[in-house]
Amino acid sequence: MTGPTQTSSPPPGVIPEVDYVALQPGQMIGRYEIVSVLGQGGFGITYRARDVQLGREVAIKEYLPSALAIRRDGTTVLPRTTKMADDFGWGRDRFVTEGRTLASLHRATAIVHVFDYLEANGTAYIVMELLSGETLEERITKNGKLSAEEVDRILWPLLDGLEQVHNAGFLHRDIKPANILLDATGNPTLIDFGASRAAMAGRSTALTAIFTPGYAAAEQMTSAKQGPWTDIYGLSATLYHAIAGKTPPGAFDRMLNDAYEPLSQIKPIGFSPGVLAGVDAGLAVVASDRPQSIAGWRPVLGMTEAPAADATVVIGKATPEVRHVSTLPPPAAAGAPSGRTGLWMALAVVVLALMGGGGYYAMRGPDLETIKARQAAEEAEARQLKAEEEAAKLRAENEQRLKAEEIAATRQRQEDAEAAAKKQFEEETRRKIESEMAAQKKAEEEAKRKAEEEAEARRKAIEDARKAVEFVAGSFDHFGQTLMMIGLKDRSDEIRLQGVDIVADPALHKVAVEALAAQPRDLRCRQTDRLTDGTPLYRCLITPLNARQPLNDVPDPDRVDLALQLVKNGLVLASCDAPRSYADAEDDARGRKQALWGRVTVPEYKRRCTK
Repeated sequence: MTGPTQTSSPPPGVIPEVDYVALQPGQMIGRYEIVSVLGQGGFGITYRARDVQLGREVAIKEYLPSALAIRRDGTTVLPRTTKMADDFGWGRDRFVTEGRTLASLHRATAIVHVFDYLEANGTAYIVMELLSGETLEERITKNGKLSAEEVDRILWPLLDGLEQVHNAGFLHRDIKPANILLDATGNPTLIDFGASRAAMAGRSTALTAIFTPGYAAAEQMTSAKQGPWTDIYGLSATLYHAIAGKTPPGAFDRMLNDAYEPLSQIKPIGFSPGVLAGVDAGLAVVASDRPQSIAGWRPVLGMTEAPAADATVVIGKATPEVRHVSTLPPPAAAGAPSGRTGLWMALAVVVLALMGGGGYYAMRGPDLETIKARQAAEEAEARQLKAEEEAAKLRAENEQRLKAEEIAATRQRQEDAEAAAKKQFEEETRRKIESEMAAQKKAEEEAKRKAEEEAEARRKAIEDARKAVEFVAGSFDHFGQTLMMIGLKDRSDEIRLQGVDIVADPALHKVAVEALAAQPRDLRCRQTDRLTDGTPLYRCLITPLNARQPLNDVPDPDRVDLALQLVKNGLVLASCDAPRSYADAEDDARGRKQALWGRVTVPEYKRRCTK
């Protein structure tokens, strides 16, 4: 399949809706068959697909930045211009690297599992597990703030997973409630890694920024270095939203006027001091003020008691083996601390030597990094305003020309789509008719051959049965007990069936007799064993109710095991040494409480096989 398809003809005068960008259901990417589109964005498309080899459904993310690339002939992805080819190719390499890294983390906790990554159709794809549930954003919108237990269920698994991601040299860069999926029990999975998108946004002017206001750290809006502390800010903002019920102020706004309200001041009920202080620490505007790694963040989050308000934090480098906890006397001050300084004084009990030099420090006075970040943000805002003014001017100048061209292009695409759909429909109809005719001819030949083989097999079976089996025919008189006995009118002795039993219930005897004697039946019984007193035991095959006359010509393969049928219909019990198939049929009949099983008590059933 190379282009969009129509499943039915639209009403007269209605233009059919055709998606020229996304792959269509039925198209293949390697061994994966497209089922439907799950979502589309400026950076790519996510599909529901089926792995035809393993027979499971997956999610596939396709690299297709709409600002840099287009789809041609319904399949191939190409750069929009030769000038954009380098940016497109560079971003595709980052996308593949992202898939390779995530695939290596298949055992990471609370991280979406990546099964495969591949390059095809001029672009690249990441194959992931298909998850179900609702996002944290949807859960908060529906139920409001989360309880302490619900936050703990989300926080600690995400810390474990993010630590593994960071140890692999990788960042998520877009942690927010919409990218955390919760299952029915509240367990989280972090989805939609945006590392390659962030890299592209920093390289290509054709792409807009990918961060989400309120959850993005200040360094994501500038050229400052990003690291684990960047993801810590996003996760802290997400937890703040879940606990306080609102998104924290954006980092850009906080550089100018910090209206952030710390959780340690709000003091929501039920949350540990460590979680509240840890979230506040993770939301420091300046990157160096935050915990520098997940390992350095855990001790703060794990605190069970609030530290003294007049303590000072001293944090420095140490060897990995050293773990210090001490409280130093505070410097002389005229009054109580406030703002960010107050936060770090509230964390005074933690003195950590973090592996890799990670740590955070109590800052006093103006900070050079804060000033630089604020200046960079202001410059970025000025550049953005200027770009928007220039774009508005260009739009005004080209509006009329583009409108006419767009109308003509739309009309042409519609005509082309209708022509392609008509041609494809005619071709598929022709192939379908030819295929049906060939299949019908093959089926007729196969049926004829099968009928001849069955006729020969039936003839041989009848002949073999006549030679090897004793014939017993007639109406049924009664049933017995213990090993079940059947009496036949035209036979003086009784046949004891091996492997079945019946309780002393006249009503059940009557039901069984009437069921067997509803119309003429024919038995073929073969002796299989003897009781200790010499009484012969038989295995009997009986014609089904719908058997055609003459009954004695029905071959053994078309007959049914009498004892097994009685057990299946709940008229008798399988004896303790009966074949396994009898026991399975007995369990099924007992589950449906048929006939005998509506009368037999559990103690009586157990006593039957007690030695």
